[in-house]
Amino acid sequence: MAKIDTYKKQIKKYKNKLIKQDVVKNIFEKSTELVKLTKEGQKYLKKLPVNEKKIITEHIKNIKYKYKTLERLFKKKEKRKAIDKFFYSFDELPILGKEYWFMKFISEGGSKTQFFFMFGRTTGDMTLNGKYIKDKQLGPNKYNGYSVGWGYDNKQKSIVNDLGSIEISDNKINIENGSVSSYFSGTFPKYNLKVSKNNKEICNLKITEPKDKSLKFEFCEYHKAFFGYDLINLYFDFEGKLFNKKFKGKCYIQKVVAVGPFIPWRWARVIFKNKSVLTYFEINPEIFGLKYNKCLSYYDSVSKKTYDYLDMDIHDFPGSDGKVRWIVESKKNDLYICMKTYGKEVFDFKRKGNFIYIEYLVEVTDLSLKINNKNIGLKNVGRGVGIVEDTRGYVI
Repeated sequence: MAKIDTYKKQIKKYKNKLIKQDVVKNIFEKSTELVKLTKEGQKYLKKLPVNEKKIITEHIKNIKYKYKTLERLFKKKEKRKAIDKFFYSFDELPILGKEYWFMKFISEGGSKTQFFFMFGRTTGDMTLNGKYIKDKQLGPNKYNGYSVGWGYDNKQKSIVNDLGSIEISDNKINIENGSVSSYFSGTFPKYNLKVSKNNKEICNLKITEPKDKSLKFEFCEYHKAFFGYDLINLYFDFEGKLFNKKFKGKCYIQKVVAVGPFIPWRWARVIFKNKSVLTYFEINPEIFGLKYNKCLSYYDSVSKKTYDYLDMDIHDFPGSDGKVRWIVESKKNDLYICMKTYGKEVFDFKRKGNFIYIEYLVEVTDLSLKINNKNIGLKNVGRGVGIVEDTRGYVI
């Protein structure tokens, strides 16, 4: 905790904090147990030659060293260099290695419009959504990969869900998927995302550091044995055009490098009309009966403060209309939220095992929060929309 407290002081000027490592760290602390509990995973690791195990360990050391280098830049307040160096680079991944970029855009003001874009790669061949991805380097800074783009504007619209190439050069990432061309560019704290299909612009979004006191970025790592991860999250504002219409709100930009299995989780982020933000995270309880930490945070745009709720349960209820209801409640009766889905996208990963990752678009139908003995409901914060991530299965 002393280390985290030191960082908090160093970045106080930026009104940020490090990620709550006790939650995410728990994933990788349990990874060894999870692999042991899956016969296929156990056989796979046992069959690896000693030399390959040494290579994995060495690669993880290199990844960890890279993070420590970024950490030093972070401590010197050179966040531009630290974040951009991580975003605009490919890691030398070992077996079980993966790196992905996730971008999620939610309209402000209560509109149901949302946009999502993801691209990445993995070591070893994998099948995603029924399409075979061959692990292949195409050039010094270019790899085979996969990308998915979709949005909602009065109705759900699919933009890309296909194999393609990912190339990084001069603070720019170029993703090509046949008729779809995408570019992410810029330097901290200003970025730009452009996506076009058949030479027709789908989106052109300017991404900038928020001016309010909400969480702006998270910077985290954890490594143990054959498993580990590094990640950076940016919680920024954006404005521009989507589907030839004005689009403005809050976004979530993430780069993650992970070595280890995909393990089920649940995560959500909801933006209210008054710009308050609610997020939660938990490891999916379906995994072998193991218990994990979980947390929910609520940023109140009125008081400019963040409140944490650690004692909560998450339930999902499929409705007769085919839409899922999500209910989150605390055992202390100081939190209750009900969300209804209005769109979803499914990702099906197959290799050693099968992993299902689902993105749900949700709108809040009921809310009750108690902050400093004051009750807060939808009439206080306005309409809330966002995303719920729900996963199941296991793949290495």
